[in-house]
Amino acid sequence: MGLRLLFLLLLVQQTVVGAKEVKFGKVSKEEVSATQHAMYPGANAAILHKNEWVRYNYQYETGWSLVREVHYRIKIYNREGFDWATLQVPLYAGGNNREDISGVKGFTFNIVDGKVVDTKLKNDGVFIEEVNEYRSKASITMPEVKEGSVLDIEYKIVSPMYWSVDEFKFQYNIPVDYAQVRLEIPEYFLFKQYSRGFHPIKFDQSQENRSMNVSYRSSDQMGRLGRTTHKSGTLNFVENVYTMEVSNIPALLDEKYTSNIDNFRSSIKFELASTRFPNEPFKNYSLTWEDVAKSIYDYDSFGGELNRKNYFDKDVDQIIQGLSSDSEKAMALFQFVKTKMNWDNFVGVGCSSQGIRKAYKEGKGNVAEINLMLTAMLRYAGLNANPVLVSTRSNGIPLFPTSDGFNYVVSGLQLDNGLILLDATEKNAFPDVLPMRALNWFGRLIREDGTSREVNLMPKTKSLDAIMLSVDLNEDGSIQGRCRQQYTANNAFIFRENFGEGSEDTYLDELEKRYGDLEISDFKLQNQYELSKPIVQTFTYTKESAYEKIAGKLYLSPLFHLTTSENPFKTEKREFPVYYGYPWADKYIITINIPEGYAVESVPEPIAVALPENLGQFKYNISAENNMINARVETELNTPVIPADYYLDLKEFYAHIIKKEAEKVILTKL
Repeated sequence: MGLRLLFLLLLVQQTVVGAKEVKFGKVSKEEVSATQHAMYPGANAAILHKNEWVRYNYQYETGWSLVREVHYRIKIYNREGFDWATLQVPLYAGGNNREDISGVKGFTFNIVDGKVVDTKLKNDGVFIEEVNEYRSKASITMPEVKEGSVLDIEYKIVSPMYWSVDEFKFQYNIPVDYAQVRLEIPEYFLFKQYSRGFHPIKFDQSQENRSMNVSYRSSDQMGRLGRTTHKSGTLNFVENVYTMEVSNIPALLDEKYTSNIDNFRSSIKFELASTRFPNEPFKNYSLTWEDVAKSIYDYDSFGGELNRKNYFDKDVDQIIQGLSSDSEKAMALFQFVKTKMNWDNFVGVGCSSQGIRKAYKEGKGNVAEINLMLTAMLRYAGLNANPVLVSTRSNGIPLFPTSDGFNYVVSGLQLDNGLILLDATEKNAFPDVLPMRALNWFGRLIREDGTSREVNLMPKTKSLDAIMLSVDLNEDGSIQGRCRQQYTANNAFIFRENFGEGSEDTYLDELEKRYGDLEISDFKLQNQYELSKPIVQTFTYTKESAYEKIAGKLYLSPLFHLTTSENPFKTEKREFPVYYGYPWADKYIITINIPEGYAVESVPEPIAVALPENLGQFKYNISAENNMINARVETELNTPVIPADYYLDLKEFYAHIIKKEAEKVILTKL
């Protein structure tokens, strides 16, 4: 970029502005005395004020850098808010691009004998630790934190990665009373802005003229080291100033069935789009997802590894010998890679510097090494296979096209009946059954010629949980029963993963507790290792006090331990979708044997409830004949994602389920 020729492009003069003037270290007695938040009385803590000032700097020796100064004022209302007494500041630490934190200052304010008393943050309250090869973390732990404390914290971060402006977050898991960001960008850098979340952010853009003194060194005419002249000059230039403000932002709570809460956090991200320096050509950095996919494919650690075959060719020849169909070859190679390779729990779209050959030899590798290896083998066998780039749930849904948007890769196999997704990192994986971490909306398939297309990662096949119960009632209120339960697709995968982590005894202990203190015996498990078949578990059980006996009548819930008793959706509204991960169906068939000397007085009425747009349905049918009660209950969600617009419908849907399943069968003595 010829940065050293641009030494005249400058140091930015510090200017602090803000619609709400808050001075560091100056708090009011009212702030410290408050016992609860005015708008959100249930809050454990709150950000009373947050101010960020981000600007560009330039030094002749080191080039461009970003300077970020941050001020937090945090109120702690109760002990549950003590987590906010330690502020975690992430820092990039890879290679020469290390971010440095400095200027850390802090005060804790408390009321003592009716007066505001401050305690200063000491050096031992700041601790920097390495998280991994590329990340470190600064922990700022404030002293003397009590219920009611107000914390003032300031710090500065200098980053050499001038092209990467951190995302500005305006929403946290505690309320934000006021937050402001001032971003100053020299006219030579052009950025795009992307926002997410559901709360308005006041956004203003203006231009300001800057004048500054710039110092630099000039060598002599011969260019010999050691003979330099210090010079200085004045530079006038234009700067784009962005000011962002929010007020009274509620806490963002991680509710049930949420893919990644960060996807819905109110925030703004700036992406470098282009640069326009004097006497240099215009450079465009904006990318499409097609550009991103092609650039990743061109990595030697990605596309280059797909072209290497001589480390596995003999093994593959032997594996597919005698197999005629594409599906047979694919399954054989998929099983081979799953058996041979062990995932090291590292994600990413590139192979390590040692390459796939070393991973193959050692039988251990990261996700790219394992699934690119599988893709290369499938291609070698003459199959139409291509890598599919994925962003994991923890990585979130990227706002804009960037190589950081993808951090995972699976294999896409094109067969006559459509595209099949394969992930060989898990021993229990099956075609088109991806682990939950990879079920994140859309991926991008890259072909050998560099072209690409979007791929829907969401499963289309419903995962079944089918239960058959046969229950005998005893007059003392206990029951004896026999259960047969079947899991398919993603349900079966999750069962196999969880069951394989512990012993059978541990699993049965947890199962007994989950179902309300059943006593389970004669447990049998089928198809644990036959992945193409459903998981089937059978057992017998007994349970004390399983129903009520009042005035000679028996009152029982026909679903017993399968009864839905709690609505998972409790909030009045929800601003982001409900994410189940995959479509599913719970189907229960229950047979109840009536004890001798009793007859059915009443059973609940049948009911059928449907969600709008065929999103799901609940069916409840029950009948009595002779000495037997038969119940059939089905709950189905036809889509992995329920839009937020239908949240109240879904909440009411569960309310119907709970109400109906709570209704009793009444037996009367003859």
